[in-house]
Amino acid sequence: MYLFKRYRATGIVGFVGISLSIIATFMVHRWEIAKDRQRFEQQSMALVGELQRQLDSYIQLTRSVGALFNTAKIITKQEFQEFSNSLLPYYNGLLGLGWTEKVNAQERQIYEQKLQTQGIINFRIHEYDSTGNHVVAGDKPVYFPTTYFEPLDRWQDYISWDAVSDPKRLRTIKKAEHLGVSVSTPLVQLENGKPGFVLYSPVFTSNNLNAQNSLGSKQLNSQTKFQGVVFGIFELQTFIEKAVAHLDLNGLDFYLYSLPEDQLDSALNKTAITATEFFLIAYKADTETLTKSAQVAKLDILDSSMIQSSNPCHYNNEWQFCIRSLNLARQELSLLVLPSAKRYIYSWRPATVLAFGLLTTGSLMMYLLISKQTMLKVEHKNRKLKELLQQLKQTQLQLVQTEKMSSLGRLVAGVAHEINNPVNFITGNVEYASKYCQDLLYLLDLYQTEYPVATPDIEAVIEEIELDFIAQDLPNLLNSMKVGGERIHEIVLSLRNFSRLDQSVVKDVDIHTGIESTLMILDHQLKAHFERPEIQVKKDYGNIPLIKCYAGQLNQVFMNILSNAIDALQDSMAVGKFKERSPMIFIKTAQVDAEWITIQIADNGPGIAPDIQAHLFDPFFTTKPVGKGTGLGLSISYHIVREKHGGYLICSSEEGKNAEFIIKLPITINS
Repeated sequence: MYLFKRYRATGIVGFVGISLSIIATFMVHRWEIAKDRQRFEQQSMALVGELQRQLDSYIQLTRSVGALFNTAKIITKQEFQEFSNSLLPYYNGLLGLGWTEKVNAQERQIYEQKLQTQGIINFRIHEYDSTGNHVVAGDKPVYFPTTYFEPLDRWQDYISWDAVSDPKRLRTIKKAEHLGVSVSTPLVQLENGKPGFVLYSPVFTSNNLNAQNSLGSKQLNSQTKFQGVVFGIFELQTFIEKAVAHLDLNGLDFYLYSLPEDQLDSALNKTAITATEFFLIAYKADTETLTKSAQVAKLDILDSSMIQSSNPCHYNNEWQFCIRSLNLARQELSLLVLPSAKRYIYSWRPATVLAFGLLTTGSLMMYLLISKQTMLKVEHKNRKLKELLQQLKQTQLQLVQTEKMSSLGRLVAGVAHEINNPVNFITGNVEYASKYCQDLLYLLDLYQTEYPVATPDIEAVIEEIELDFIAQDLPNLLNSMKVGGERIHEIVLSLRNFSRLDQSVVKDVDIHTGIESTLMILDHQLKAHFERPEIQVKKDYGNIPLIKCYAGQLNQVFMNILSNAIDALQDSMAVGKFKERSPMIFIKTAQVDAEWITIQIADNGPGIAPDIQAHLFDPFFTTKPVGKGTGLGLSISYHIVREKHGGYLICSSEEGKNAEFIIKLPITINS
């Protein structure tokens, strides 16, 4: 399909040119009857070839789907739907694909319950009664209900129908099970009320490789078990219409019979049957239509009593010349191809038509091919250069960003270390200062008790310095200094945890510590300001184990996602979208299973538009104003999560409501 689209113009020119040249040569090769006979044979072969190719494609498709069931232990409804829908558009005339599972009587209840749990409410194996109504299937030793079918929207009633209720289909299924190959039913009435065929491909399971090889060679043994059949259905008239839609049937009638080639030849010669027996469908060139009516097809002219003097197959006295065979999965059909009553015999003399046509076609095709190849080479080189340039720019900026983060980490670690020493000195001495002040205040109080009458000078100083206020406020002042020192110590610790300069290798890390360090650094952006309320952070931490990771890089991911959430909420508050609700960020962690954990970071901001979501992780893509965003934050975050840790970074957002980023990480990665 890809090559066809690429060289479509060349192919069309070649096909048209060569076809016209062959037709012209065919017409001038012999005179009158000889020329027309060759044309008739060509038309017949093309017709039979297209019909056989169409039938073979249907058979191959059912075998392919059957191979899927043979190789996979369990095929879900969704997998069958996706696989079938990916194939059906390429097979014109095939109405649908289905899976019929073999269900023994003792397994019926389990099977029905299984289908009910898959979403098919009130699923019961059913059949049609004599009036054509759906009824629950009666007790039988074995059932063959339709489990899956696509397209389901037009064949909903087909689900759960038991093929055992149709003797023709049951015999065909049994034959497929016995032979181990695809088998077709005879002409049956399909569920849409029209005649057609059903192709059944058996599916077996085996316990070892030898048994699977036996299945491949169609040799069944005791190690294989018949599971059911994959089937494809096609309507007789629709199949032929699709097959002959692009064929040249000018001056050609054909009749399709459900008889082998030799039996049809014998019947027509010996008058063992009439022309209407075993007749399926006919094509009439004068009306260019298909018909299943014997009267419209004018089958009476084929009766032996009327053709003794004039054989409708006037190219040869033998019927065999006009009979072609079609193989349909262990069933042989016969096609009787006859010239129509209004078939014209062309006679053309110009012998230069063939040379001129082929020369013109070849020259034009060569010109188109050379032009197309040149254009494709240029496009390929341009695309490669563009990809290399993009990759180079991305790598360069990522290296710069990585170096910036590394330098920032070293700077933060150094500053934290330098601040930590004087802070420890201050917080360590505040406690002693508080004790000394308490002792001095106690001594002063004792002096006032022992010597209640002070001198005028002392009274003046006491009043001037407000001794009572100092005695009351000094402990509070020292306590505030202690709290401030502890706050500085917490901030320094968060900076050291965030930088993780000493953890450039994979180590066991507490994810919650990294999140808390990031929130501490962003705390000033979360607090309320005079122009906006506080951004609340709701945390729901699960009981997750330590995971092996690059702690500093994951902290960078948390910083990028949380910063984007804060920016989105601040932009929404700036335009007044949080008048009736508070801006919030939600952080949730959980252990999915023994191998994975998830971190979910969401906000109740404006969400992200679908067209923007498609490019979120592209390098240099940003919706922020120039100078505020580089477009590398989420791209680098995706690289860290996906490439460095083998995890997943997923965006789930509904525009106008919220945005959520889900980080899925393995508990253990290879360092």
